[in-house]
Amino acid sequence: MRTLLIATTNPNKVREIAAKLKGFGLPDTVFTDLTPYPAYTPPKEDGATFAKNARIKALAAAAMSGHAVLADDSGLTVAALGGAPGIYSARYAGAGHDDAANNAKLLKELEGVPHKDRKAAFCCAIALALPCGSIWQTEAQTEGIILTAPRGSGGFGYDPLFYLPAYGCSMAELSPQEKNRVSHRALALENALPLIMNNLFT
Repeated sequence: MRTLLIATTNPNKVREIAAKLKGFGLPDTVFTDLTPYPAYTPPKEDGATFAKNARIKALAAAAMSGHAVLADDSGLTVAALGGAPGIYSARYAGAGHDDAANNAKLLKELEGVPHKDRKAAFCCAIALALPCGSIWQTEAQTEGIILTAPRGSGGFGYDPLFYLPAYGCSMAELSPQEKNRVSHRALALENALPLIMNNLFT
């Protein structure tokens, strides 16, 4: 049995990533997260891109745990805001604020912006690292439009504001199974599967 450490304590991310990888039929693998390592101090994520921050997290967690590690860094980019909130998506409204506060700030920043100019993308960068320092990376994104009010009760983060024209609903209105087919994280994990199979578990 092999262990793949998911470098997060966010239960929503753990659930989505584990469900997607299990759906791939990843053989004889136990998925864990950083919860069993309460003394671990995560590294400062001072990269200027999602990819750089995913790399920082993966290498640090692999060195600390001695396990193969999958780390993701993801967020929302809005064209009308010059790519914001970007790498600051999780703390857009300030340190200690929650999803509701982040969503409220986003809506405030986009007040008066017409529908055609509210284009956005959910972006996800994934890094896969081994304790020896070897690392592989991949990225993906899902494009959409920012709504003027939240819709749906599923998902987390900016999902209630992220409208998917091809599906006629927000990300938060998708079932977990549907989201795990079309989300930025799901697509990045699909890209990462060959890297996992060919490098982490060979």
